[in-house]
Amino acid sequence: MDMGRLLNGVLVFCKWITHFAVLNLLWIGCTFLGGIIFGIAPSTAAMYAVSRKASLRGEDIPVVKTFWRTYRKEFLRSNALAFTLIVIGLVWYFDLHFFRQFEGGIYTVLTYLMMLFGLTYIILLMYILPVFVHYDLKLFQYIKQALLIAFLHPANLIVMLIGSLSTYYFFISFPGFIPIFGFTIFAHLNMWLAFKCFENVENVKLETSTA
Repeated sequence: MDMGRLLNGVLVFCKWITHFAVLNLLWIGCTFLGGIIFGIAPSTAAMYAVSRKASLRGEDIPVVKTFWRTYRKEFLRSNALAFTLIVIGLVWYFDLHFFRQFEGGIYTVLTYLMMLFGLTYIILLMYILPVFVHYDLKLFQYIKQALLIAFLHPANLIVMLIGSLSTYYFFISFPGFIPIFGFTIFAHLNMWLAFKCFENVENVKLETSTA
């Protein structure tokens, strides 16, 4: 009985290893397929779509089919979202350095405000892709929804940040795992934590509508 459970555990572990490895290869290959610049956004969105299905159904999902369908479907929208986020990030970066060049109380206040904006931007990046693959919204509504969910669930956000840092330091300590797993472990962890928030939001809406 114990041997059966052990073999079953080994089988599940091997399935997940294969899942992560295949997904990582798809992400790299389709990123190059789009010329890197236009390929990384749809590839990452497709990776999160697979991660979302894994959060819903477990590891037995059509990885290649789900990835490729999302990659083609969201190619333009994901690039538009990525371009918008890059523009926002660049505006923040140049404004922060602009205000730091001057002295005086007003510039100090503006510098701190820009630092606060930068923190908000990082929070946005943590939630934007899970929101993008979970909801069907307009471009700027994704940004609004991501920030709303993040600030409504601060505890989940803290866990997400800790998980992201832990994943980062894991790969720094063991870089040999990067070609196998790459960004996929982070995407799955990020999506799973965000999905818990989505479930909570949907439950609250359901309770409100039935009250």
